[in-house]
Amino acid sequence: MKLRKNDTYYTGTVYEWNLPAGVTCPFAKDCKVIVDRETGKFSYTGGNFKCYAASAERFPSVRTSRWFNYEFVKAGGVPIIPKDCENVRIHSSGDFFSQAYFDMWLNLIGEHPEINFWAFTKSINFWIYRLEKIPENLILTASYGGVFDKIIPVHNLKSARVYADISLVPAGMPIDTNDDYARMKGVSFALLDNHKHKKK
Repeated sequence: MKLRKNDTYYTGTVYEWNLPAGVTCPFAKDCKVIVDRETGKFSYTGGNFKCYAASAERFPSVRTSRWFNYEFVKAGGVPIIPKDCENVRIHSSGDFFSQAYFDMWLNLIGEHPEINFWAFTKSINFWIYRLEKIPENLILTASYGGVFDKIIPVHNLKSARVYADISLVPAGMPIDTNDDYARMKGVSFALLDNHKHKKK
């Protein structure tokens, strides 16, 4: 049930809430990877990309932490927001695995209007069912590569798409490397495949 502080990747200090990759991503397609809870063995069920978040689960301590969080919220638990928290990235690993879980976050976020929250998601259906109830301090980004890709443009959702190479990114589309664009309202952007693109 712990949020992990990260002050190196993002602009400013951000707390992350993480779940097991793949296992909690029911609508992922292109990037889905499931890591065995006990052995750490990887199972690639996706197609075009490998989930960047899954790689950390080769470490037993990471698997233990993410699975603890998963079992905690499945049992009805609610994450505890640290007192010094100003920013929360929901799911650097994992996704909204049920409507009830998505709704829990909406309620929690509504109780903390002073904190900025954001998340990428392929669980577009849960989002669509609550379009009129998204708190002002939550920025959601629809992540292409899932079951519900076709309904992203229908609802004009803020979105992100992964590209294998920077040369493939459409002209004028911003590229996010540290979640700065993910934290902006109404800005869609590109991501680069971490397994193929190396930062200079």
